[in-house]
Amino acid sequence: MASDFMSSTNALNVLHNTVKNYEKDVLQFYMANERATSKFTGRFDFKQFAKKMFDPIETEVLGPLYVGMLGECHTWMHSHQKSRVGANGFPHSFVSVPELLLNMILAYQLPQQRFVPNDIKDTKKDEPGSSDRSRQEGNKSDGEEGGSRKKRRNSQAAKRGKNVTINPRVTLSDELSVKLLEEMLKIPLAAESKLWKTAKYVLCPSNSPHQMEVFGEIIAKNTEDGLISFNALNYFMHDQVLTQHFKNPATILHALYLGPLNAQTVEVFAANRSAEFRRSCREVLRVAVRASKDPMTFQHSAPINIDKQHPDRVKYRDFIETVKQLVKDLNGEYQGSSGIHVGWACAAIKKFGQKRYVDKTWRDENYYDLLWTVLAQRPHLKKFVVDVLEKNYGDYEAAKFWRRMQPYQMHPTVIFNQNVITDDPLQPTEEFLNFSPQVQQILMVSTEKEIRDLHKLLEYKVSREEVVYVGVDAEWSAYVSPSKATILQMAFYDLVYILDLESHQISPESYHLFLSYLFDTKEVVKIGFQFGEDLHQLRAGFRNCATLYRPNNVLCVGKLIMDLVEEVSKLNHAEEFKRDHLPFLIDDPTVMAIGKEDDTKSVPNESISNDSVGDLGEPKPVKEESVKQQLMNKGLSYLCEKFLGKPLDKTEQCSVWDRRPLRNLQLRYAAMDAYCMLMLYDKCSEVFSKMGFEVKEFLDKQSPIRISLPLLSEEKL
Repeated sequence: MASDFMSSTNALNVLHNTVKNYEKDVLQFYMANERATSKFTGRFDFKQFAKKMFDPIETEVLGPLYVGMLGECHTWMHSHQKSRVGANGFPHSFVSVPELLLNMILAYQLPQQRFVPNDIKDTKKDEPGSSDRSRQEGNKSDGEEGGSRKKRRNSQAAKRGKNVTINPRVTLSDELSVKLLEEMLKIPLAAESKLWKTAKYVLCPSNSPHQMEVFGEIIAKNTEDGLISFNALNYFMHDQVLTQHFKNPATILHALYLGPLNAQTVEVFAANRSAEFRRSCREVLRVAVRASKDPMTFQHSAPINIDKQHPDRVKYRDFIETVKQLVKDLNGEYQGSSGIHVGWACAAIKKFGQKRYVDKTWRDENYYDLLWTVLAQRPHLKKFVVDVLEKNYGDYEAAKFWRRMQPYQMHPTVIFNQNVITDDPLQPTEEFLNFSPQVQQILMVSTEKEIRDLHKLLEYKVSREEVVYVGVDAEWSAYVSPSKATILQMAFYDLVYILDLESHQISPESYHLFLSYLFDTKEVVKIGFQFGEDLHQLRAGFRNCATLYRPNNVLCVGKLIMDLVEEVSKLNHAEEFKRDHLPFLIDDPTVMAIGKEDDTKSVPNESISNDSVGDLGEPKPVKEESVKQQLMNKGLSYLCEKFLGKPLDKTEQCSVWDRRPLRNLQLRYAAMDAYCMLMLYDKCSEVFSKMGFEVKEFLDKQSPIRISLPLLSEEKL
């Protein structure tokens, strides 16, 4: 059947029809956009276009046809004397023929979504009192049910039905995935394209170690043969697993001759390698620097495996700029703009406007801070802000206020906002987790004297106590680029300190001394929650502080909780034990699944979830993960609710953390994020002791955090 099909409808013919249909459909799309009144009309839908072209083709033929069409691209382009296709008059519609196919294949191979309504029996309508009960339930959901309006809407949507994730028609075998990978690696893409993230998932959704091993070998070989695009090489050099398959440090030079390689990719590429490998990486960078000095050296230093006709091969002027910026960034001399990206700024204004006006999960002071810091960095967005307030949310008073403001005179972190809540941060609330009565104060550390006093206090505690437990957390602003930690929270049992990491009244030497002592001292047990990202943000601000790369005794309370739940699940009387000591865990489906034999098995063909569709309507990748990992992924607030009885108030999570001074609600949020670590640790310690365990034996099982130092910190170029 397959051979008959291919003989009558070969890959080249299908490719030709695909290009013709794309040119026609994309022209209609952009012409419709021109006639549309809305400014935001979206992008061309490759998923629907792929369905139009691929749905009529038989399933058993389609997989090999993918490979055949990609292989015929150069034949088609040569015979038609054009490499890019699109709609005349609309430059944004033009893509290369291989890129067109790549977009189509990836869109078609992603899981599809189908809404399945719940079965509602008509008999319920006829039951006595059913209408009264419905009214009562409706009133409860509108008024008495806890949580935000968004949560209530999601709950009501769940009653109507659920999204079913349907796997793609074509199941890619290992052999077919390998063939597709080899073809896709050659496709030139824009440097900023994110398609390889999707491609990796489509080709290997399970992240199978064996398949990743095979992929790594193919990627390394194609690099050596010069058959890889810059976008693919850059992505895989940045992938912490696959980058280990590049055994030659000269891969850095290879990438530099293909595109704008950045410092972060080089650091990931060189991380966790031998000292000899890292020395060789520095030598390769020296070669690149010399090559940027004159055109002749640039020509002679070019890797011999990169063809002169390679579509991504860079010109000398671009190479100079890339190398210059790369060396500066590797030395920590970032010279780029720290302003928020315009696209993210516009998205944030609309996204958090939804939270303020529709979901009601943000207060006026949160949205005010966001608009202030965005306009202070991007004053030209003033009209956009006013339009969103008026047209999207009908807040004409706020629009009038911001229309009068002068963004060029505003400072992004010195925010004047008189309408803020001034309640005591330690004041208890009914809905959310509260501080223990023994907490006396939340103290901001922002001067030289205050950081020295904190340092002395820590040293005093270490001298008097065998072990000092400290809850730690860090916050950073999402509205600057690049981001870095702006505060570090440290919670003791009686006091919570918030260290201002951007204070001009604290010297760099004092920061370095304090952070080195805190993270190097083994007697100080730092308890955090998935603290790796916090450390990354701390290193962004203090890149030369070596102890932030190899800290001692930084422990994750989430891992401790996973161990605890697993031990509880092994008890013969687990339900009775939970009822006595962990009452909030009773009947929790995630926790109940832990300990069962099938808790880590593969994803079924149809998985039902209300959260299975991403923000842009694309299916989220379905990962195979243990139930214990699912418990961790639910977040810190969920763990607090299940183990301590109340969730955290996450309203301030995305607030402007580099503003000074912090608002009282920010102080409360930041302090509680660190203090709840101690509360969770104490709860775990108590429950472990009830089972006859020492909590220390589980803490000792956690692996230490070890990160390579910056490449040029060991030796300058």
